[in-house]
Amino acid sequence: MSDPGQDTAAPAAACPAPMSLFVVERRLPKVTEEQLAVLLAAVSGAAGRFSARGDGVRYLGSIFVARKEYLLSLFAADGPGTVQAVSQASLVPFASIEPAVELPGPGLR
Repeated sequence: MSDPGQDTAAPAAACPAPMSLFVVERRLPKVTEEQLAVLLAAVSGAAGRFSARGDGVRYLGSIFVARKEYLLSLFAADGPGTVQAVSQASLVPFASIEPAVELPGPGLR
């Protein structure tokens, strides 16, 4: 039994802070499908390593815009620094890292 003046709430560390979304833009001129698969594996692997050691980051997926030759990768993370560290560790060059906001689709209201 706790003393009346003690706070019995769980420590703040027990409830992880909500993650923010970030978009990483990569320019990939003349990339082949095979090269793209290798690059995506590198990004996913780096994010997995960071996540496994307790860093607040999750790789959510990517979209390749072929005609414009760029790759947009979406991450949920504690902050842009973690996304930058993952991107650098993947050895896949990036042009920018920007905060993003997820918008609901028409069937999700």
